[in-house]
Amino acid sequence: MNKGSKNIFNIYKYLFFILFLFNIIIGGYLLYRFKTFREYVTENLRQVIGFKEAPEGEYLHGIDVSRYQKIIHWDQLKKDSSSDKIDFVIIKATEGNYLRDKFLTSNFREAKKIGIPIGVYHYYRSDQNSVEQANFFLKNVELSSGDLPPFLDVEHESKIQSLDSFKKGIRSWLSIVEDHYGLKPIIYTNSDFYNRIIKDDFDGYKLWIANYNNVKDPLPEKEWSFWQYTDKGKIDGINENVDLSVFKGNSIQLQNILIK
Repeated sequence: MNKGSKNIFNIYKYLFFILFLFNIIIGGYLLYRFKTFREYVTENLRQVIGFKEAPEGEYLHGIDVSRYQKIIHWDQLKKDSSSDKIDFVIIKATEGNYLRDKFLTSNFREAKKIGIPIGVYHYYRSDQNSVEQANFFLKNVELSSGDLPPFLDVEHESKIQSLDSFKKGIRSWLSIVEDHYGLKPIIYTNSDFYNRIIKDDFDGYKLWIANYNNVKDPLPEKEWSFWQYTDKGKIDGINENVDLSVFKGNSIQLQNILIK
């Protein structure tokens, strides 16, 4: 390599180093400064290194599904072997105050045929009216005896209202749905959001905690009922990845929380 070529090479090397260092600085700043960007990076890391093995313990096993699983072959889901057995199913029903999951009707109908407890959840939009969301959920869902209590999926803070107002909205949704069914809904959230937002204000509600890390307990400091431990599950009858969860207890304990 002649002297001119070496100089050009060195210039490119320095430019690469400067750009690399610049990207690290900008990325670090974004992670520190912007919570939404931090959550985005965290979620993608979870998908890469997510804990996929079922946790050990006295648990019942279940899945939750939505339009992202597309068409499900429900007749293939019920297995006799303990390693593949599905003990409960939770189905996405609604989101915000106007979005109904397009597979709600078919998933609910076909899951009923399996003969195991099923439930439905509402994805809470933090910047939409909580009363409208609760009424929209109730308009689209008809739970009955033997079904799991309704679930409220809440994962993101509001960008347009105070934290107190945001929590008030959550309580409003929970209260309206509880009055309708006569039992408390179950709150779904991830362990980080629980510790930051939910922890001190929603005692008395059962918890469904998402934690994809390789841990023995998703929320050691608090009692929980369900644990979603991976979003990369593989189940016969479902072509796409599916969320896998466990219920902490046996079949009798699960029956005890069903709608009477």
